[in-house]
Amino acid sequence: MQSWRATLMMALAAVVVGAAGWASRATLDEVMAGGVRERIALVPSWPTFVAFGALAVVGLAGLAVAARRTRRGPRPRVVDLAWPAFGTAVLVVPYLPVLPDWWPALQGLAGPGAWIVWALVAAQFAWVLAPQWPGAAAWWAGRSLGTQTVLVWMVTALAASAGAARLTNTVLFPSGDEPHYLVLAQSLWRDHDLKIENNHQRRDYAEYFRRDLDPHYLTRGVDGEIYSVHPIGMPVLIAPVYAAGGYAMVVAAFVAMAATAATVAWRWTLATTGALGVTTLAWAAIVFSAPFLINAFTIYPEVPAALAAAVAVALALRPRPDHRVWHDVGIGLMAAALPWLSTKYAPMSAAILAVALGRRVWPMHAGERRDGLTAAALRLVTPYAISLAGWFAFFSAYWGTPMPSAPYGALVQTRLANTIFGVPGLIFDQEYGLLIYAPAYALAGVGLWTMARRPGPMRRLALEVAIVFGALLGTVGAFRIWWGGSAAPGRPLTSGLLVLLLPMAVQLGTAAPASARRAAQHLLIWLGAALALVVLGAENGLLVANDRDGTSSLLEWLSPRWPLWTLVPTFIAHEAPRALVDVAVWVVMLVAGSWLLGRVRLTTRGAASLAAMAAVAGALVVTGVVLRALPPADPPLPAVDLGARARLAGLDTFDRVTRPLALEYSPFAVVAAGDVTPLLAVGTEAGRRTAAQPIRVLHNGRFSLPAGRYRLVIDWAARDPLPARAGSTIALQIGRIGEPLTTWTVVPTPGGRWTTEFPLPVDAGFVGLRGTPEIERSIAALRFEPLAVVDEGARTTTPQVLSAAAYGRFTVFFHDDLMYPEPGGFWSSGGRTERLTLACDGGCSRGLVLRMHSGKAPNHLRLVSRGWTQEVELAGETPVDVVVPPPAEGDVIPLEITTASGFVPMEVDPSIHDRRYLGAWIVIAPAKEQP
Repeated sequence: MQSWRATLMMALAAVVVGAAGWASRATLDEVMAGGVRERIALVPSWPTFVAFGALAVVGLAGLAVAARRTRRGPRPRVVDLAWPAFGTAVLVVPYLPVLPDWWPALQGLAGPGAWIVWALVAAQFAWVLAPQWPGAAAWWAGRSLGTQTVLVWMVTALAASAGAARLTNTVLFPSGDEPHYLVLAQSLWRDHDLKIENNHQRRDYAEYFRRDLDPHYLTRGVDGEIYSVHPIGMPVLIAPVYAAGGYAMVVAAFVAMAATAATVAWRWTLATTGALGVTTLAWAAIVFSAPFLINAFTIYPEVPAALAAAVAVALALRPRPDHRVWHDVGIGLMAAALPWLSTKYAPMSAAILAVALGRRVWPMHAGERRDGLTAAALRLVTPYAISLAGWFAFFSAYWGTPMPSAPYGALVQTRLANTIFGVPGLIFDQEYGLLIYAPAYALAGVGLWTMARRPGPMRRLALEVAIVFGALLGTVGAFRIWWGGSAAPGRPLTSGLLVLLLPMAVQLGTAAPASARRAAQHLLIWLGAALALVVLGAENGLLVANDRDGTSSLLEWLSPRWPLWTLVPTFIAHEAPRALVDVAVWVVMLVAGSWLLGRVRLTTRGAASLAAMAAVAGALVVTGVVLRALPPADPPLPAVDLGARARLAGLDTFDRVTRPLALEYSPFAVVAAGDVTPLLAVGTEAGRRTAAQPIRVLHNGRFSLPAGRYRLVIDWAARDPLPARAGSTIALQIGRIGEPLTTWTVVPTPGGRWTTEFPLPVDAGFVGLRGTPEIERSIAALRFEPLAVVDEGARTTTPQVLSAAAYGRFTVFFHDDLMYPEPGGFWSSGGRTERLTLACDGGCSRGLVLRMHSGKAPNHLRLVSRGWTQEVELAGETPVDVVVPPPAEGDVIPLEITTASGFVPMEVDPSIHDRRYLGAWIVIAPAKEQP
């Protein structure tokens, strides 16, 4: 009987996993058809469904056999391995009839974040199977403390380095205040002063920042010079590092400091709890979270402050009395460094000093002697007092007043009243709060309560940790711009996050190792890690950036068709009372879910895993229902306008090979994928889109279109006469810079329609129309209708298209903003590697010719295409022809051009007034025209 039930459960699990895999390969979208919302899905074939099911059977059976054959740990029941698999069932829900239309929030499970569900289920499988393979845990526990310490440091550094490699030297990093801190370091290194005006005038920042950068100052110093508003502690620290290796070396130093701080906090927590497993799990919850990872390589004071705070707290709150002289001096020095790193750290530094003194005045352990109290107090306070005296003297010397607010002049943004929204905002806000990006930090808050309820040292520790972290939270929460200006999530709290490692570890230790509560804790931790990967990897890292408009970029990415962000608190778009009501709903659900899981008595990890996933999913659904039932917020958060979206998932992933079928839900029908192509049109109407675009386009209509052929439809306004007259022009803009690709002459007619067709050889993330204000006022609506979409698997993968230019039957798509298209040809930039894509109208079967010269200076070029490379020597204005071979398939040729050097035309001929650094002039011709 047991064998029969196990077989049935495994079969059901395989069906669920197979259906989830099939659904994960599908694409769900909603469109406006005749003014009515219509849900459609592009799905794999039915044989694919069977194949996924068979694959699930093989995978689950393999896990069962491997687990049963292990010689270590308890032999699991086969059915226990089936339970986590049922968690994937949520991925099928968005494709069901009726239910996702009644509750559209469920459609978010079919968005780009579906892989997060797979990652969480995989993590639950690993947790369920962990007892069968105890070798890793035994190996970790068997290492010496020194080896463990080194490994913790290395893993932290590797994780932070991976994030740095992904995002630094992009438009995102360095940005904000980062270049200003680097300019201060350059001034200290090169000029041996803090006067930054000359550094900005000679553009020292061009070494790491490509845009113009004005100095950050609000009031000049007493000598009339410009001094930065930013604190000097961190620039002093990194000045020799920058001198040694520039921006890259500074990033490496920050990664090393972040890893050291995390390792110190791990050692302190391990010494306090004595529990290696939960301490390491708490370390992973913090280190692999987006708030820590992103800020670990960001050139702000947070990382040095985190290191100073971690060292000071670890020394001050040692679990066993060990009053060495250097401990007291070290605490004083670390606390003394914090105000120099930023004024906002001054209260936290005082809090650290206070708890350290408190340990001496009121010892934690019974019988602990208070000998040498005066000497210890002097060792703690003297470095701090000297540092504070120098700190105040610094402001007095440069700005004529000892007040730390002197650089800001009359701009004072700190008020106690701001904490009403600043403190909860730093925790719960959907754009800049901790919990939306790393829900496991909730364990730290609950852990502090758990510690406070325990008598003895733990209660004392809870108070001390709360004082230190509360000093930071209260200070940064009192700022009007509590989110930290141009900031990644949680940045203002980064310096104190590692202090939370202890209460998080304590809370993790309260759950039984195989309980549903422990499974839920793992779920929260790995959800934070998955979200960190999303923020770092998706959309070229742009999810890191938020616009302070009340809606999270992360939530917009996860739910592109339904306003998921309306269910999450915002302390920017809403006033504190409404935001706090939303917070209260979430907190109540968190507490209720934790209470419920604590009373579930399950005997196996598999059942506990499924219970945890069900509890989390249920809590999210109930929270969403309750929040939607509340009175509408004022002002309301923006909704999703399906009729004015910039892109459609159905277009982006259209592929008649991998998704040959389409599901229509109104009424339900199964049709061929090509039959729903007419529904996948994008467009806008007059006044419908208000967000400004990087370049002015008609009605702000910027769209993302995949390769294919499109019909442009213009509906003219009904009023007579129209502002535009016959002979007006409309131009097709591809890319956010440069000139239009194609221009059409139109004859506007009141209430009429004008159409034309055009090809798009490659995917373009910016497609729009340009024209005069008169033509814009004459257009009632515009839309792009797909006539033939290139299958996703057959498209040429190209970087982002920034501009495009047509030369006869050739079109060049530029992927670099330092390429310069002109009539007849284009200039490449000098001393760079640049990429472009060549498209041939009518085919490139005979290849093409690049006719090149290097202007006023000789140059060496390297041309690379698929399977083809050629080196070219250019001798000034003498042209050289290079035949580029035809592509193996299609009509698109990707090309990479590297120039060894270049010239500035104005330096050769001052009358030209052209300061561009040019490499080579290139003209495209058909291969048959070569001499």
